[in-house]
Amino acid sequence: MSLRRRAVVLVVALVVPVLGGCTVVDKGSTVPTQEPVPVDSPAPDVDVQLRQVLDLANAQAGQCGAFAPPTPDPKTATSLCSADRAVLYSLGPAAVTGPEVSDVQAVFSSARPVVRITLTAQGGAGLVRLTNDAVNSSPPRNQVALVSHGRVQAALPVGEALDGQVFEITGFDTLEAAQQAAALLLAAAPS
Repeated sequence: MSLRRRAVVLVVALVVPVLGGCTVVDKGSTVPTQEPVPVDSPAPDVDVQLRQVLDLANAQAGQCGAFAPPTPDPKTATSLCSADRAVLYSLGPAAVTGPEVSDVQAVFSSARPVVRITLTAQGGAGLVRLTNDAVNSSPPRNQVALVSHGRVQAALPVGEALDGQVFEITGFDTLEAAQQAAALLLAAAPS
């Protein structure tokens, strides 16, 4: 699918819907939001990783098979293809993993549909380290990749370090598209 909006901080383009960016949510905000639309309760085996991009190249014939490999060990650097199989990414170890995601919701925030991701304290600390490293690096190392289901669902430049445990992925045309994206992030990896 084509990317419809660029993010200021981090843009995530998932297979089904198009996502546009991430921002940190001010927990003390008084901006009214619609009640969250729960997708599913996250489980410890949520298949999500945030990793720094080390290098990237156009994928060559045969590098990206039709079936995605299992999501790799979060402690090791790896190479994975983009969801559309057009780009091969070299990635550092995961700074944030599925067990560090405490909540994923599709909601309206500031009158737009978003996916709000809440991290544990450990996940928030990993996000701070990851985005600090990325914002102070030259391309392509200034990018953060969202890995799910054995593919890089998106990787875009970080414009500023995120400092918190809650961030939003924006750029959805409808709440249904945000719900589909949230459901993909919550779906456990195939065995």
